[in-house]
Amino acid sequence: MTKNGQHQLLTLVENATLFSHMALGKIETKTFGSIPFVTWPNDAPCMPVNQYMLSLTERPGRNGNRSLSTRGSKGGTLGEYASKISQLVRHCYYSNIDFIHLTDSKFTEFIDSLRDERSSIYPTSKKKTEPTILEIGRVCLGFLEFVGRLYGNPDFVAVGGTIKITMHAFTIKHRSGRIVKKEFVHHHSLSLGGRRRSVFPISDENIKRLTDAVDRDQKSRFVNSRRKIMLLLLEHTGARRGEISRILVKDILNALDMDEPMLRLETWKQGATSERIIPVHKMILSDVKKFIEIHRRKIVKGRTDDGFLFISETYRIGISPDTITSEVSSLKILAGIKEKISSHMFRHAFITNKFAMLIKQHELENPDQFRQSLLSSKTFIAEVMMWTGHKSEEAIERYIHLAFKKVANYAVTVTSVHLTSAMLLFDDKQRDLLNRLRAGLSIDEYEVELLELQRLRDEDFEIARKRVSAN
Repeated sequence: MTKNGQHQLLTLVENATLFSHMALGKIETKTFGSIPFVTWPNDAPCMPVNQYMLSLTERPGRNGNRSLSTRGSKGGTLGEYASKISQLVRHCYYSNIDFIHLTDSKFTEFIDSLRDERSSIYPTSKKKTEPTILEIGRVCLGFLEFVGRLYGNPDFVAVGGTIKITMHAFTIKHRSGRIVKKEFVHHHSLSLGGRRRSVFPISDENIKRLTDAVDRDQKSRFVNSRRKIMLLLLEHTGARRGEISRILVKDILNALDMDEPMLRLETWKQGATSERIIPVHKMILSDVKKFIEIHRRKIVKGRTDDGFLFISETYRIGISPDTITSEVSSLKILAGIKEKISSHMFRHAFITNKFAMLIKQHELENPDQFRQSLLSSKTFIAEVMMWTGHKSEEAIERYIHLAFKKVANYAVTVTSVHLTSAMLLFDDKQRDLLNRLRAGLSIDEYEVELLELQRLRDEDFEIARKRVSAN
C-alpha cells in the first residue's frame, strides 16, 4: 500500500485481485494494478465508501466497454472519485454523523464548508472554485445515493427525498448532426455558474527559460541531460506526462528506423492501456538517441534494464509521471518563473501551435471555418486526432480560439504543417549550436554537428513533402 500524503484518507492498494462473480460453479476474479481504499480520520476502514469503490469497478468508462481507469500514481478516475468523497468522510467524522443520517440541510452545510476553505498559500483567497465544488458535490451525491440503496432507503437521495435533488436535461449535438439527450443530478446548494479554469499553453519564452535553467542547476550530467530530453519531448510531441513516462528505448529506436518516423505512445486515459502513434522529426529522435547512448547507458551498464527511456539515477527503473511534474516545478523555481507552469501546459501549447499552422496552411479566417474543415475533411480531422490523442472532435473545441489568437501574430506561411514544424525546429537547434560555439565548442565539432543537423533537417523536409503529396 502507498499513502497519498500524510493527512490523506486515501490509500492505493496495489496489485489487488478481487472477487467478481460466480460462473459455472467457479469463482471469477478481477485484478487491478491499484484500487482506492478509504479510511476514517482515525484510520478505521470506511466500509460504505470502499463498497462504493468496488461497485464503480463495474461502471463502464468513456468507450462503454472499459471500466473506469485505476492507472497512475493517484488511482486514475476511481482515485479521483475516492479523493472527492474523502472530503465528505472527513466532514461527517468531525460532525459525528453517519452518512445515512445526513439530511438536506446537513448536506448543504457540507457544501458550504467547502466554500469556506481558504488557500494555505493565499489566505484571502478561496481554496476551491465553484466548478470544483460542483464536481465534488455531484460525486458525493452519487455515493450517497448508493448509501441509500445499501440501507434499503431508495428515497434517501431522490426528487422529494431526504436529500432533495432535481434532474436537469440537456442535449448534445455532434458534428455529424446526431443529437443525444442526457441528464444530470443537481442539488440546490450547488452552483451551476462560476468560471472554469481556462486552457493556458506554456509560452515559447518560458520553455526557453526552463531549458536554460537546466544548466544552472548543480545536478549530475545524467539528470540534466534527462531533463533536457524530457522538455524536448513534452514540447514536440504533445504527449501527456503519463505517456512521456512510458516511452521505451525501443520506441525511439524503432521510430528512427522508419522512413517516416512515428513514435508509439502508451496512454492510461481509459481504463485499459491503449496506444497511439504520432509523427516526430528525426532531429528530435537524434537528440534522444544521443541521450540513450551516452548518458542512460552509463546508468544501466551491468544492471537489469527495464527498458524505459526515462529512468531514476538511483534505482535504475522507470520514473513515475509525478517525477515529471516535480522536475518541471523545480526548473520553474530555478528559472524564476512566477506564473503557473505545468507539464500539461506543454500539451496545450503543442496542440495550439499545430492548429495555428493548420489555420495558416488552409488560409482559414475564423473559428467557424476551422470547425467546418474538421467536419468536412476526414484527412484533416484524422491528422488532428492523431496529434492530440483525443477521442472526439468536441474535445478539441477549446483550442480553436487559442489558435486563432496566436495566428494573429503568426508570420510563417508554408504549404505543410510538418514542414513548418521542421523549419522552426531547425532554426532553434541552429541557434543552440551557435551558442555552444560561443561557449567553447571547437570549430571542428561545430562543423560536424552542423552537417549532421542539416542532413536530418533535409530528411525531415522530404518526409514532410511526402505527407503533403499523400494527402
